[in-house]
Amino acid sequence: MKFTVSTSDLQRILAKLAGVIPSKSTMPILETLLFELTNNILSITATDLIVSSTIELDVTGTEDGTIAVPAKRLLDTMRSLPDTSVTFVIDMTTNKIKITTANGEYALTGDSAKEYPVVPPFSGSSEITIESSALRKIIHRTAFAVSTDELRPAMMGILIQASGPEIRAVATDGHRLSRTSYRTDSPARLSKDVIVPVKAMAILAKAVESGSCTVGISDTHIRFVYDHSVLVSRIIEETYPNYESVIPQDNAKIAIVNRDQVIASIRRVSLYASMTTHQVKLELGANSLKLSAQDIDFGGEATETLPCEYGDDALEIGFNAVYLSDILSHLDTERVMLKFSTPTRAGIIVPAEESQHESTLMLIMPVRLNS
Repeated sequence: MKFTVSTSDLQRILAKLAGVIPSKSTMPILETLLFELTNNILSITATDLIVSSTIELDVTGTEDGTIAVPAKRLLDTMRSLPDTSVTFVIDMTTNKIKITTANGEYALTGDSAKEYPVVPPFSGSSEITIESSALRKIIHRTAFAVSTDELRPAMMGILIQASGPEIRAVATDGHRLSRTSYRTDSPARLSKDVIVPVKAMAILAKAVESGSCTVGISDTHIRFVYDHSVLVSRIIEETYPNYESVIPQDNAKIAIVNRDQVIASIRRVSLYASMTTHQVKLELGANSLKLSAQDIDFGGEATETLPCEYGDDALEIGFNAVYLSDILSHLDTERVMLKFSTPTRAGIIVPAEESQHESTLMLIMPVRLNS
Protein backbone atom coordinates (compact mmCIF):
# COMPACT_ATOMS: atom_id res chain seq x y z
CA MET A 1 0.00 0.00 0.00
CA LYS A 2 1.48 3.32 -1.04
CA PHE A 3 0.24 6.89 -1.44
CA THR A 4 1.36 10.52 -1.25
CA VAL A 5 -0.60 13.35 0.38
CA SER A 6 -0.01 16.82 1.78
CA THR A 7 0.38 17.04 5.55
CA SER A 8 -2.09 19.94 5.82
CA ASP A 9 -4.86 18.02 4.02
CA LEU A 10 -4.31 14.89 6.10
CA GLN A 11 -4.10 16.83 9.35
CA ARG A 12 -7.40 18.58 8.58
CA ILE A 13 -9.15 15.21 8.12
CA LEU A 14 -7.53 13.63 11.17
CA ALA A 15 -8.62 16.57 13.34
CA LYS A 16 -12.23 16.02 12.30
CA LEU A 17 -12.03 12.32 13.18
CA ALA A 18 -10.14 12.72 16.45
CA GLY A 19 -13.33 13.37 18.44
CA VAL A 20 -14.71 9.94 17.54
CA ILE A 21 -11.78 8.00 18.95
CA PRO A 22 -12.28 7.05 22.63
CA SER A 23 -9.62 8.40 24.98
CA LYS A 24 -9.61 5.13 26.90
CA SER A 25 -10.90 1.83 25.60
CA THR A 26 -10.73 -1.84 26.55
CA MET A 27 -10.40 -2.48 22.80
CA PRO A 28 -7.06 -1.05 21.58
CA ILE A 29 -8.19 -1.36 17.95
CA LEU A 30 -10.64 1.50 18.59
CA GLU A 31 -7.64 3.77 19.15
CA THR A 32 -6.67 3.32 15.50
CA LEU A 33 -7.94 4.73 12.21
CA LEU A 34 -8.87 2.49 9.30
CA PHE A 35 -7.09 3.56 6.08
CA GLU A 36 -8.59 2.19 2.85
CA LEU A 37 -6.90 3.20 -0.41
CA THR A 38 -8.65 2.68 -3.76
CA ASN A 39 -6.91 4.28 -6.73
CA ASN A 40 -6.50 7.93 -5.70
CA ILE A 41 -9.14 7.97 -2.97
CA LEU A 42 -8.14 7.41 0.66
CA SER A 43 -11.05 6.64 2.99
CA ILE A 44 -10.30 7.13 6.68
CA THR A 45 -12.68 5.72 9.30
CA ALA A 46 -12.92 6.20 13.07
CA THR A 47 -15.38 4.48 15.39
CA ASP A 48 -16.14 3.96 19.07
CA LEU A 49 -18.86 1.38 18.23
CA ILE A 50 -21.56 3.99 18.86
CA VAL A 51 -20.44 6.71 16.45
CA SER A 52 -18.60 6.01 13.19
CA SER A 53 -17.24 8.59 10.78
CA THR A 54 -15.67 8.11 7.36
CA ILE A 55 -14.04 10.88 5.33
CA GLU A 56 -12.64 10.58 1.80
CA LEU A 57 -9.47 12.38 0.77
CA ASP A 58 -7.88 12.79 -2.66
CA VAL A 59 -4.31 11.44 -2.69
CA THR A 60 -1.79 10.19 -5.22
CA GLY A 61 -2.15 6.44 -4.89
CA THR A 62 0.25 3.82 -6.16
CA GLU A 63 -0.75 0.56 -4.46
CA ASP A 64 -4.20 -0.06 -2.99
CA GLY A 65 -4.69 -1.61 0.43
CA THR A 66 -6.17 -1.33 3.92
CA ILE A 67 -4.60 -1.00 7.37
CA ALA A 68 -5.44 0.26 10.87
CA VAL A 69 -3.10 3.12 11.85
CA PRO A 70 -2.41 4.30 15.45
CA ALA A 71 -4.44 7.49 15.63
CA LYS A 72 -2.74 9.59 18.29
CA ARG A 73 0.83 9.11 17.07
CA LEU A 74 -0.19 9.80 13.48
CA LEU A 75 -2.11 12.96 14.37
CA ASP A 76 0.72 14.23 16.58
CA THR A 77 3.19 13.58 13.75
CA MET A 78 1.11 15.46 11.18
CA ARG A 79 0.64 18.38 13.56
CA SER A 80 4.38 18.69 14.10
CA LEU A 81 5.29 18.64 10.40
CA PRO A 82 5.29 21.72 8.17
CA ASP A 83 2.98 21.92 5.17
CA THR A 84 4.75 19.50 2.86
CA SER A 85 4.26 16.35 0.83
CA VAL A 86 4.41 13.06 2.71
CA THR A 87 4.54 9.49 1.38
CA PHE A 88 3.14 6.45 3.18
CA VAL A 89 4.52 3.01 2.37
CA ILE A 90 2.78 0.14 4.19
CA ASP A 91 3.87 -3.50 4.24
CA MET A 92 0.56 -5.39 4.31
CA THR A 93 2.29 -8.53 5.59
CA THR A 94 4.00 -7.06 8.66
CA ASN A 95 1.73 -3.99 9.10
CA LYS A 96 4.84 -1.81 9.20
CA ILE A 97 4.18 1.80 8.20
CA LYS A 98 6.91 4.08 6.85
CA ILE A 99 6.20 7.81 6.53
CA THR A 100 8.67 9.79 4.44
CA THR A 101 9.12 13.52 3.92
CA ALA A 102 11.85 15.48 2.17
CA ASN A 103 13.73 15.78 5.46
CA GLY A 104 12.85 12.72 7.51
CA GLU A 105 11.48 9.23 7.88
CA TYR A 106 9.14 7.91 10.56
CA ALA A 107 8.19 4.30 11.25
CA LEU A 108 5.29 2.87 13.22
CA THR A 109 3.36 -0.36 13.40
CA GLY A 110 -0.30 -0.66 12.55
CA ASP A 111 -2.85 -3.44 12.89
CA SER A 112 -4.49 -5.66 10.35
CA ALA A 113 -7.63 -4.18 8.84
CA LYS A 114 -9.32 -7.52 9.57
CA GLU A 115 -9.21 -6.61 13.28
CA TYR A 116 -11.07 -3.34 12.75
CA PRO A 117 -14.77 -3.35 13.73
CA VAL A 118 -17.10 -3.59 10.76
CA VAL A 119 -19.21 -0.45 10.39
CA PRO A 120 -22.76 -1.79 9.91
CA PRO A 121 -24.32 -1.03 6.51
CA PHE A 122 -26.93 1.69 6.71
CA SER A 123 -30.38 0.96 5.30
CA GLY A 124 -32.92 3.72 5.75
CA SER A 125 -35.37 5.33 3.37
CA SER A 126 -36.35 8.39 5.42
CA GLU A 127 -34.17 11.40 4.49
CA ILE A 128 -34.09 15.16 4.85
CA THR A 129 -31.62 17.78 3.62
CA ILE A 130 -30.50 20.82 5.60
CA GLU A 131 -27.95 23.56 5.01
CA SER A 132 -24.70 22.89 6.88
CA SER A 133 -24.67 26.38 8.38
CA ALA A 134 -28.17 25.84 9.79
CA LEU A 135 -27.17 22.44 11.17
CA ARG A 136 -24.16 23.94 12.98
CA LYS A 137 -26.36 26.63 14.48
CA ILE A 138 -28.97 24.09 15.62
CA ILE A 139 -26.31 22.01 17.36
CA HIS A 140 -24.69 25.07 18.95
CA ARG A 141 -28.02 26.16 20.41
CA THR A 142 -28.93 22.78 21.90
CA ALA A 143 -25.90 20.62 22.75
CA PHE A 144 -24.96 22.66 25.84
CA ALA A 145 -28.29 21.81 27.53
CA VAL A 146 -27.99 18.02 27.22
CA SER A 147 -28.05 16.10 30.49
CA THR A 148 -25.05 14.12 31.77
CA ASP A 149 -27.21 12.03 34.12
CA GLU A 150 -26.84 8.38 33.08
CA LEU A 151 -30.02 7.56 35.01
CA ARG A 152 -31.95 9.58 32.40
CA PRO A 153 -30.49 8.25 29.12
CA ALA A 154 -33.17 9.86 26.92
CA MET A 155 -31.98 13.30 28.02
CA MET A 156 -28.34 12.51 27.18
CA GLY A 157 -29.02 13.22 23.53
CA ILE A 158 -30.62 15.81 21.26
CA LEU A 159 -34.16 15.12 20.09
CA ILE A 160 -34.52 15.60 16.33
CA GLN A 161 -37.99 16.07 14.84
CA ALA A 162 -38.91 16.89 11.24
CA SER A 163 -42.35 17.47 9.82
CA GLY A 164 -43.49 19.62 6.94
CA PRO A 165 -41.00 22.42 6.30
CA GLU A 166 -39.66 22.44 9.87
CA ILE A 167 -36.70 20.65 11.44
CA ARG A 168 -36.64 20.91 15.22
CA ALA A 169 -34.01 20.05 17.83
CA VAL A 170 -34.56 19.90 21.60
CA ALA A 171 -32.25 19.37 24.57
CA THR A 172 -32.84 19.57 28.31
CA ASP A 173 -31.19 18.56 31.57
CA GLY A 174 -34.18 19.36 33.77
CA HIS A 175 -32.80 22.74 34.82
CA ARG A 176 -32.82 24.36 31.39
CA LEU A 177 -34.26 23.55 28.00
CA SER A 178 -33.41 24.65 24.49
CA ARG A 179 -35.73 24.23 21.51
CA THR A 180 -34.68 25.50 18.10
CA SER A 181 -36.31 25.11 14.70
CA TYR A 182 -35.22 25.72 11.14
CA ARG A 183 -37.67 26.05 8.27
CA THR A 184 -36.54 24.55 4.98
CA ASP A 185 -37.65 25.60 1.52
CA SER A 186 -39.15 22.19 0.82
CA PRO A 187 -41.16 19.72 2.92
CA ALA A 188 -39.04 17.50 5.16
CA ARG A 189 -40.10 14.46 7.13
CA LEU A 190 -38.48 11.78 9.21
CA SER A 191 -40.41 8.58 9.77
CA LYS A 192 -40.03 9.04 13.53
CA ASP A 193 -38.52 11.33 16.15
CA VAL A 194 -34.97 10.31 17.06
CA ILE A 195 -32.64 11.02 19.97
CA VAL A 196 -29.03 11.45 18.83
CA PRO A 197 -26.11 11.09 21.28
CA VAL A 198 -24.60 14.50 21.98
CA LYS A 199 -21.11 13.21 21.11
CA ALA A 200 -22.22 12.52 17.54
CA MET A 201 -23.75 15.97 17.21
CA ALA A 202 -20.66 17.69 18.66
CA ILE A 203 -18.41 15.88 16.18
CA LEU A 204 -20.78 16.81 13.36
CA ALA A 205 -20.76 20.50 14.33
CA LYS A 206 -16.97 20.61 13.99
CA ALA A 207 -16.87 18.61 10.77
CA VAL A 208 -19.56 20.12 8.52
CA GLU A 209 -18.35 23.13 6.59
CA SER A 210 -20.23 24.39 3.54
CA GLY A 211 -23.03 23.14 1.33
CA SER A 212 -25.77 20.89 2.64
CA CYS A 213 -26.11 17.76 4.74
CA THR A 214 -28.42 14.85 4.05
CA VAL A 215 -29.85 13.21 7.16
CA GLY A 216 -31.27 9.69 7.04
CA ILE A 217 -32.58 7.35 9.72
CA SER A 218 -33.09 3.62 10.07
CA ASP A 219 -34.60 1.65 12.92
CA THR A 220 -31.44 1.92 15.01
CA HIS A 221 -29.13 4.50 13.42
CA ILE A 222 -28.97 8.02 12.02
CA ARG A 223 -26.68 8.96 9.15
CA PHE A 224 -25.30 12.35 8.07
CA VAL A 225 -23.81 12.66 4.58
CA TYR A 226 -21.85 15.83 3.78
CA ASP A 227 -18.78 17.03 1.87
CA HIS A 228 -17.22 13.61 1.00
CA SER A 229 -17.97 12.47 4.55
CA VAL A 230 -20.37 10.11 6.29
CA LEU A 231 -21.14 10.02 10.01
CA VAL A 232 -23.31 7.23 11.39
CA SER A 233 -24.50 7.03 15.00
CA ARG A 234 -26.70 4.72 16.98
CA ILE A 235 -29.81 6.48 18.20
CA ILE A 236 -30.85 6.45 21.85
CA GLU A 237 -33.83 4.12 21.91
CA GLU A 238 -35.70 5.77 24.76
CA THR A 239 -38.83 7.91 25.04
CA TYR A 240 -38.08 11.61 25.26
CA PRO A 241 -39.95 13.49 28.01
CA ASN A 242 -42.95 15.62 27.04
CA TYR A 243 -40.99 18.87 26.94
CA GLU A 244 -43.89 20.92 25.59
CA SER A 245 -45.78 20.47 28.87
CA VAL A 246 -43.13 22.38 30.86
CA ILE A 247 -43.02 25.44 28.58
CA PRO A 248 -45.26 28.13 30.13
CA GLN A 249 -47.66 29.86 27.76
CA ASP A 250 -48.52 32.94 29.84
CA ASN A 251 -45.21 34.63 30.63
CA ALA A 252 -46.53 38.13 29.99
CA LYS A 253 -43.88 40.17 31.83
CA ILE A 254 -41.43 40.94 29.05
CA ALA A 255 -38.08 42.70 29.22
CA ILE A 256 -35.76 43.34 26.27
CA VAL A 257 -32.07 43.58 27.14
CA ASN A 258 -28.68 43.78 25.47
CA ARG A 259 -27.33 40.23 25.54
CA ASP A 260 -23.63 41.06 25.84
CA GLN A 261 -24.24 43.56 28.65
CA VAL A 262 -26.20 41.01 30.68
CA ILE A 263 -23.63 38.24 30.13
CA ALA A 264 -20.80 40.51 31.28
CA SER A 265 -22.78 41.66 34.30
CA ILE A 266 -23.65 38.09 35.33
CA ARG A 267 -20.01 37.08 35.13
CA ARG A 268 -18.94 39.93 37.40
CA VAL A 269 -21.79 39.72 39.89
CA SER A 270 -21.65 35.92 40.16
CA LEU A 271 -18.10 36.17 41.49
CA TYR A 272 -19.81 37.17 44.75
CA ALA A 273 -22.48 34.46 44.68
CA SER A 274 -22.59 31.40 46.88
CA MET A 275 -20.25 28.69 45.65
CA THR A 276 -22.98 26.18 46.43
CA THR A 277 -26.03 27.71 44.74
CA HIS A 278 -24.42 30.15 42.25
CA GLN A 279 -27.57 32.18 42.76
CA VAL A 280 -28.00 35.56 41.08
CA LYS A 281 -31.10 37.68 41.62
CA LEU A 282 -32.79 39.64 38.85
CA GLU A 283 -34.96 42.62 39.84
CA LEU A 284 -37.03 44.13 37.06
CA GLY A 285 -38.33 47.66 37.44
CA ALA A 286 -39.26 50.54 35.16
CA ASN A 287 -36.81 50.20 32.25
CA SER A 288 -34.13 48.79 34.52
CA LEU A 289 -32.67 45.39 35.35
CA LYS A 290 -30.80 45.00 38.63
CA LEU A 291 -28.56 41.98 39.09
CA SER A 292 -27.25 41.05 42.50
CA ALA A 293 -25.56 38.21 44.33
CA GLN A 294 -24.69 37.52 47.94
CA ASP A 295 -22.42 35.02 49.63
CA ILE A 296 -23.75 34.76 53.18
CA ASP A 297 -21.02 32.35 54.28
CA PHE A 298 -18.13 34.65 53.35
CA GLY A 299 -19.82 38.03 53.50
CA GLY A 300 -19.47 39.03 49.86
CA GLU A 301 -22.07 40.79 47.74
CA ALA A 302 -22.33 42.63 44.43
CA THR A 303 -24.97 44.67 42.59
CA GLU A 304 -25.20 46.09 39.07
CA THR A 305 -28.03 47.91 37.26
CA LEU A 306 -28.53 47.81 33.51
CA PRO A 307 -30.98 49.62 31.22
CA CYS A 308 -33.70 47.54 29.57
CA GLU A 309 -37.10 47.86 27.97
CA TYR A 310 -39.64 46.92 30.66
CA GLY A 311 -42.91 48.50 31.69
CA ASP A 312 -44.71 45.87 33.77
CA ASP A 313 -45.00 45.32 37.55
CA ALA A 314 -41.80 44.93 39.54
CA LEU A 315 -40.48 41.37 39.72
CA GLU A 316 -37.74 39.60 41.66
CA ILE A 317 -36.58 36.17 40.50
CA GLY A 318 -33.49 34.04 41.12
CA PHE A 319 -31.49 31.84 38.74
CA ASN A 320 -28.37 29.73 38.72
CA ALA A 321 -25.82 32.11 37.21
CA VAL A 322 -24.01 29.34 35.31
CA TYR A 323 -27.19 28.15 33.59
CA LEU A 324 -28.34 31.69 32.81
CA SER A 325 -24.98 32.68 31.34
CA ASP A 326 -24.87 29.47 29.28
CA ILE A 327 -28.25 30.15 27.74
CA LEU A 328 -27.43 33.74 26.83
CA SER A 329 -24.05 32.71 25.42
CA HIS A 330 -25.68 30.27 23.01
CA LEU A 331 -27.89 32.91 21.47
CA ASP A 332 -26.26 35.10 18.83
CA THR A 333 -28.54 38.12 18.57
CA GLU A 334 -27.68 41.56 19.95
CA ARG A 335 -30.91 41.81 21.95
CA VAL A 336 -32.84 39.10 23.77
CA MET A 337 -36.31 38.98 25.24
CA LEU A 338 -36.82 37.77 28.83
CA LYS A 339 -40.33 36.50 29.58
CA PHE A 340 -41.48 35.92 33.15
CA SER A 341 -44.66 35.21 35.10
CA THR A 342 -43.96 34.68 38.81
CA PRO A 343 -40.77 34.06 40.84
CA THR A 344 -41.56 30.33 41.02
CA ARG A 345 -42.28 29.66 37.35
CA ALA A 346 -39.82 28.99 34.55
CA GLY A 347 -38.41 31.94 32.64
CA ILE A 348 -38.33 32.04 28.84
CA ILE A 349 -35.50 33.62 26.85
CA VAL A 350 -35.80 34.17 23.10
CA PRO A 351 -34.00 36.32 20.50
CA ALA A 352 -35.62 39.74 20.15
CA GLU A 353 -35.22 39.49 16.38
CA GLU A 354 -35.01 36.33 14.24
CA SER A 355 -35.04 35.49 10.56
CA GLN A 356 -38.17 33.92 9.10
CA HIS A 357 -36.34 30.58 8.80
CA GLU A 358 -35.46 30.29 12.49
CA SER A 359 -37.21 29.99 15.84
CA THR A 360 -35.42 29.50 19.14
CA LEU A 361 -36.72 29.24 22.69
CA MET A 362 -34.67 28.76 25.86
CA LEU A 363 -36.22 27.86 29.20
CA ILE A 364 -34.59 28.15 32.63
CA MET A 365 -35.99 27.03 35.96
CA PRO A 366 -35.80 29.56 38.83
CA VAL A 367 -34.15 28.96 42.18
CA ARG A 368 -35.59 29.97 45.53
CA LEU A 369 -34.34 33.41 46.57
CA ASN A 370 -32.35 33.73 49.78
CA SER A 371 -34.58 35.06 52.52
